This record gives sequence, C-alpha cells and structure tokens, in this order.
Amino acid sequence: MKDLILRIINFFHIVLVELAKLMIIGMVLIVFFNVILRYVFNSGIIWSEEVSLLLCVWFIFISFGLGVKQRLHITINLLSKGKISPKLDGMLDFMAELVVIFIGMIMIIYGTRLVQFTMRSIMPATRWPAGILYLVVPFSGLTMVLEAILHLLRWDTYDQKIDDYLTGKGGKLKDVFGGNHG
Repeated sequence: MKDLILRIINFFHIVLVELAKLMIIGMVLIVFFNVILRYVFNSGIIWSEEVSLLLCVWFIFISFGLGVKQRLHITINLLSKGKISPKLDGMLDFMAELVVIFIGMIMIIYGTRLVQFTMRSIMPATRWPAGILYLVVPFSGLTMVLEAILHLLRWDTYDQKIDDYLTGKGGKLKDVFGGNHG
C-alpha cells in the first residue's frame, strides 16, 4: 500500500512540475507576442493580461506546494544545527511540519470558500469565472499537507531520482515508479 501511495504522489509531483513548466512558457509567450503586437502593429491580444495573470498565479501556487516537498521555503535558524541536540532538532522539525499542515489546511478551507464566492464573478476579457484564478489555492494546500505528512512519516519519496529524471541527468521513469519504495 505504501508503495502505491508513493507512486501516485511521485506521479502527481512530476505532472505538477511539467504543468508548471508549461505555464511559465505559456505566460512568457503570451506576454512576448502581446508586446510585439502592441508596439509593432498597434494591436494587442485582448485576453493576454487575464490569461497571463492566471498562469502566473497558478505557477506560483503550484510551485509553493512543490517547494514543501523539497523543503525550499524560508526558514529561520536561531541556533546552528550543531549546537542543539538531535532530539530538540527532531522536535523543531516536527513542529515546522505541523505549521505547514496548519497553513495547508487553512488554504484548503478558505481557498475553497474563496473559489465558491468568486465563481459568481466573471473576468471581463475572457468571460471565464473568476474562481478559476483561485482554484489552485486549495489544491496547493492539499499538496502541502500531503508532503508535510510524508515528511512526518519519514517516507523516502525518491526525491533524488525524481530530480534526476526531471533535469535529464539520466534518471528514468522506471527508477521513480519501479521497484519497492522502502
């Protein structure tokens, strides 16, 4: 069961990374072509600002959730790791993961409320419901909670193998999804 859970989570991690790549590329292309159209042809893409904003918000929140997996968020170290006992260090790490879970739960609960509230509003250029812009908030919160729980359980999620695959350093999908995950 643990192996299946880790395979599913690793699959979603890879999908989210690839989706984030597509979003940043899409945002750059839309803004680039809109600038060219506006300054060279005195024309523009009416929906470019809304769609690029949507892609930017989604990129940021997806990256926020993915950053929890790699522990990339800002931390404040009042004491160096060498000056505190391993037991205290473990307790502080545990508390940090609880804070991440708490923040993720807030994002899930209030993000869902925000989406429900803003689905009634319409974005002017695209005519899409404004809630689409915020739909990523509860999803990002869920990603944060799942990754923090995996940290608390101390499950090896094969982060290095995923990184090798995503960066093209010779990692293969079978290394991420094949075999036993411990």
